[in-house]
Amino acid sequence: MTTHNSERVGERLGGCDASTLAAEFGTPLLAIDEVWLRARMQRFRAAFEREGRDACVTYAGKALLIAAIARIANEEGLYVDVCSLGELETALRGGVPAERCIVHGCYKTRDELAAAVHHGVRHVVIDHESEIAALADLARDASRRVDVLLRLNPSIAARTHELIQTAAPASKFGFSLADTQAIDAVRATLARKELRLSGIHCHLGSQIHELQAYADAIDVMISFSEIAHRQTGVRFEIVDVGGGLAVGDADGRAEPSPEAWADALFAALDRRLAGSPLGRPRLYVEPGRSLVAAAGTTLYRIGVRKRLPDGRDALIVDGGMSDNPRPALYGARYGVSIVGRESDAPTGSFTIFGRHCETDRLFPDVELPDPREGEFLAVADTGAYTYAMASNYNRFVRPAVILASSGSARVIARRESLDRVLDLDVAEDA
Repeated sequence: MTTHNSERVGERLGGCDASTLAAEFGTPLLAIDEVWLRARMQRFRAAFEREGRDACVTYAGKALLIAAIARIANEEGLYVDVCSLGELETALRGGVPAERCIVHGCYKTRDELAAAVHHGVRHVVIDHESEIAALADLARDASRRVDVLLRLNPSIAARTHELIQTAAPASKFGFSLADTQAIDAVRATLARKELRLSGIHCHLGSQIHELQAYADAIDVMISFSEIAHRQTGVRFEIVDVGGGLAVGDADGRAEPSPEAWADALFAALDRRLAGSPLGRPRLYVEPGRSLVAAAGTTLYRIGVRKRLPDGRDALIVDGGMSDNPRPALYGARYGVSIVGRESDAPTGSFTIFGRHCETDRLFPDVELPDPREGEFLAVADTGAYTYAMASNYNRFVRPAVILASSGSARVIARRESLDRVLDLDVAEDA
C-alpha cells in the first residue's frame, strides 16, 4: 500500500508553497527543485571524480531534457548524453558545448549522424553494423574524424522490470558478445580512418538495486577488451557502464548511494585488471533518473471523488497517463500527499486515476486524510520519465515545467497550447 509521506512528498519545491505554485502556474505542473538537483549532481561527481581515479559523470538526458536542465548539467561539470536530433539541439540551445555531448541511439537517422559530425560531438556510440560505414562516410565527406564508442550487449539480465532491461539476451541494443558481432565491429571500425575507436559502452537498464550487476558488467567489458587487444592490438581508453542506478520508491526500498556505486565499480575494475596486460581505462557513468527523479514534484488538482462498484474509493485528477505514463507501462509507484495536509492522519485508502479514456490508474491504494474535490495532490520523485514521455493522448496539452529555488520559481517549459496541438492537423478543403 502506498502511504502519504510528509517527509518526502512536496518537500522539494525550492522553498515555494505548493498551493501558490498551483494557483500561479496551473495544474498539472512539474516543479524541479534546482538546489536539490545541483546538489545531487555535485554528489555524483564527488563520488566518481575522486583522487587517484579517472572517471567522469554524464547526465542521461532522456530522463528529462529541457534546455534549462541541460544548462545546469553543463554548469555542474557533467557531460550530456543525447539520443535524437531533438535532444542534441536542446542540449546545444542550453549552452552545452558539442564536445561535451555524447550521441546514443539504437537507430540513428542520417540527419542525426550528420548533425553529430557537423557539430563535433565528444563521442558517437555506435550500436549496429551498418552505422559504422554510414558514420565514416559522413565524416569523410565532411573531412572530419569522429570519436566513437562501441555499444556492447553483455547479456546481463539485471533484476528489474523486463521492459527496462537493456542488456538482456533479447535486448535490441548493441553488439552481441554471444557470437562474433562485437569483435567484427572492432575490426570494421579500426578499418575506417575517419573513425577513432576510443572505447566500449554498455547499459544494463533502469531501477537497478543490486550493484553486483555492474561488477558483472565490468568483468564482461574487460574480458572483451583483452580479447580485442589480442586479436587487433586495440587498447580501449574508455569503459562506459551506462547508468540505471535505482532511486527510492514509494514502498520504502532503499536506493544505492552514489558512493556505494562508485566503490563497487572501482573495486570491480581493480579486481579485474590485476595482472591484466591492459592499462587502466577511464570510467564513464551515465546516471539520469538517479540525478533528476527526486528533484521533481508533480501537482494535480482533484476533480472527482467517487465510490466504485467494488466499494473502493477513487479520486480522478486533472492529468494522467499523458503526463506520466510510467504507472501504465510498468507499474511505477510514487508517494502522494494532499497539499497543506501532509501531516494529517489518513482516513482511508484511495485509488487515484487520471482523466483519460483508459483505465489510467496512476496511484493505487494511497492512504490519504479525507481528500476533497478541488484540493491539490503532490506526487514525489516525478522528475524523470514523466515530462520526457508526455503525450497528447485525448488531445491533452503537455504540462508546464518550472524551476524552483530560494522561494521563487520560473517557467522552463511553457504549458502547451491547444492551438499548437491543433495546428498540426491538415484541414481538408470544403
